[in-house]
Amino acid sequence: MGLCRASLKKEKFLIIDLGMALATAFSVIGASIGFKLSWGPIYWGMISAFIGFILGLGIKLFIFKGIRKNQRLLRGKHSEVILIVDCHTVDAKVVEQTLWKNLSLGVSKVKSDDL
Repeated sequence: MGLCRASLKKEKFLIIDLGMALATAFSVIGASIGFKLSWGPIYWGMISAFIGFILGLGIKLFIFKGIRKNQRLLRGKHSEVILIVDCHTVDAKVVEQTLWKNLSLGVSKVKSDDL
């Protein structure tokens, strides 16, 4: 149980690390620009830090939900089947997209003179 909690805390930290880094960078830039703006450097630093955090959190959530989801689905699975599809050149792109969409581990195209 303790190991599970530790890994959960670690994953939560990994989600906000880019948000914190972008919040710091954006707040420095916002505070610098804030000297020329009407609200001053403190307000603009806080506003830009919030924008940087939300942007970084959005990027990390996109990475975890979109890209890492496919990696979790493939975990523990091994390549067991080699599929050879003989089709026309026009259909090759559709076949390749279908294979990638269904989480194939590798796709290769070989052109022949027959088709």
